[in-house]
Amino acid sequence: MSEYTGSSRRRFLKTGVAAGLGMSALSGCIGGLGGGGGPTPLSLAFTVPIENISSLMAIPEIQDEMGNLGDVYELSVSRNSSTPDTLNQMASGEVDLGLLSSVSFANAVTQEAVPGNITLVATDFWDAHPDHYGFNVFSLPDSEVVDPEDMEGHTVATNATGTGTHAIYRKMFNEIGLTPGENVELVELGFPNMTSALQEGRIDAGMYPALFAGQGRANDFNLVFSSHDVWEPYPFAYITAANSSIDDKGDAITAWGEDYINLLDYMYDNRSTVVELAAEHFELPIEIVDGFFLTEYDYFREDPVTDIDRMQEVVEDLADLGFIDTFTAGDYIDNQYVQQ
Repeated sequence: MSEYTGSSRRRFLKTGVAAGLGMSALSGCIGGLGGGGGPTPLSLAFTVPIENISSLMAIPEIQDEMGNLGDVYELSVSRNSSTPDTLNQMASGEVDLGLLSSVSFANAVTQEAVPGNITLVATDFWDAHPDHYGFNVFSLPDSEVVDPEDMEGHTVATNATGTGTHAIYRKMFNEIGLTPGENVELVELGFPNMTSALQEGRIDAGMYPALFAGQGRANDFNLVFSSHDVWEPYPFAYITAANSSIDDKGDAITAWGEDYINLLDYMYDNRSTVVELAAEHFELPIEIVDGFFLTEYDYFREDPVTDIDRMQEVVEDLADLGFIDTFTAGDYIDNQYVQQ
C-alpha cells in the first residue's frame, strides 16, 4: 500500500497556521471567551473512529499538538452510531460541532432540525474518488449476491436510513429497478456488526466504511458494488456547527478550526505515530488502522475547504433521489474556519 500526502495548498496552510499558533497574542485576543476569563467549552460528536478525523481530537497525545486547546477552548468529544443521532444532539443543544454526511446535513438544513439551523464549517472526506476508497457493499465468498442485480429478493444493510450510505444504496436501486420493501429488504445495522451478520445469515450484503472494509478484503468477500459505481467524486462527510454555537462561541470555533488544520498536517507528517495512538485509544488492532489510514484504502481527505459548487450538485442529486427539497448549498457553508 502506498501512502498519499497532503496537497501543496495544505502545506501552505501549515506554514501560516503554525505561525499563527505560535503567537502569544492569539490567546490574549480571544482567550477568556467563557465570560469568566476561562476557555470556552465546545462539544463535538463523530461517528466512525479514526476515519472521521475529528475523532482524533479525543486522543490526549494529539490534544497536546492542538495549540489553542486549553487556552481558548475546552473540548469534549463523543461518538454516535449514526449522523442522525448527532443531529438530534445538535438539536437539543448537547453538541456544538457534529460530523454529518450528505443526507443528514441536507435534511437538517431543509427541515431546520436544529433551532437556528446549522453551518458546514469543514469537509472531512470525499467519497467515490477514483484514486481512493469508496463505500463498499460486500457479500460472503459463497453468496449468490455477486452483482447489484443479485440483491433482488435479498436483505441488505446500511448503518442507518436517512444517511449518505442510504443514498448510495438508493442510487443503485434506482439504476437497477429495485424498491425496498417490495423486491429488496434494506435494514439498519451498525458498521461493526456487518461481518458477523453476514456470517450468521442475517443479511446477504452489507455496507462497509473504510475502517472495516479490510475485513471484507481479508476474507475474500465479494464486492457487490461500491459508491464509485453510482457517484462521481463528492464531499461526503463534514463538520457542521449549530448556528447558535457560532453566535455564542464563534471565536472558540475559529480557534478550533486552526487546530483542525494543524491536526491534518500533523497526521500526514507523523502517520506512524498517529496510527499507534489511534489504535490504542480506540482499542482497535493496529493492523486494521495501519491497513487503511492515509493509504489508497482511505478516503480522499486532503483539503478541509468545502467545494461549494460540487456540494450544490450533491444537493440536486439528493433532491432527485427524493431525500430532500433542493436548496442553495452555499447559504449554509462557511469556509472561513479552515481557510487561513
